Amino acid sequence: MPISCVFKPPVRRRVHEEIAEQLRDAILDGRLAPGQKLPPERELAERFQVNRTSLRQAIKVLEGLGLVVVRQGDGATVLPPAEASLDLLAPMIFRAGTIDTEVLVHATEVIKPLLLEMSRLAIERHEPEQLEEIRRLRDVIADDSRQREERFAAGREVIVMLSDMTRNRVWQMLARQTRNLLASPPLREARREMDRDPGQVVPYIDRCFDAIAAGQPEAALAALHQFVDYLSDLALSLDETSSGRGRMRALSGT
Repeated sequence: MPISCVFKPPVRRRVHEEIAEQLRDAILDGRLAPGQKLPPERELAERFQVNRTSLRQAIKVLEGLGLVVVRQGDGATVLPPAEASLDLLAPMIFRAGTIDTEVLVHATEVIKPLLLEMSRLAIERHEPEQLEEIRRLRDVIADDSRQREERFAAGREVIVMLSDMTRNRVWQMLARQTRNLLASPPLREARREMDRDPGQVVPYIDRCFDAIAAGQPEAALAALHQFVDYLSDLALSLDETSSGRGRMRALSGT
């Protein structure tokens, strides 16, 4: 293990979770490279100042995420992050107070066309009562007297409602996975650091409603495209801030 991998004794009640997070970040940062073996349990337990039971539980978490493979008598070997679970996407984007703009842009490249196609089907297949629910969520997003994270949560539910409007179970599953990703603690912390106003999406929702009321589905879809483009532009603006290098950038600007 490289000398740069300096670990801290965990302070949480469930210590194996913090051990797993520190090892996870060392793998994602490249301090533990694919193909490298983790040190023996006894050595890691001494570094973390924990018992070997907690350490084994942590390694089992890493194995479940697809970050390591454990072979009897051969220990744990680091796997390439590309082989890992999608559950890692949130901490890949934001961890230890920094945002990885390259991963954020890559995620946007995948999610944007999916949202655009889902929006097209939602407008084609929607029911009137579903629009009323989106209006309710729109009002929550626009209400600046509410907690900011509550307003963001309403925005995530708009994505879920759009998927329900498609009447397609696969879209519904993907939308709920996207909602859970956006609600994850790493991305919640990223929103706090970025200090964005969730109300900025309200004009796009209003334009979509106006177009649907006027019987103009193409204009409604164009408004939803603007909404998705706005979300995409947020990610791209972060990448430009870091001079397009996609490297880890401290949100403090250092």
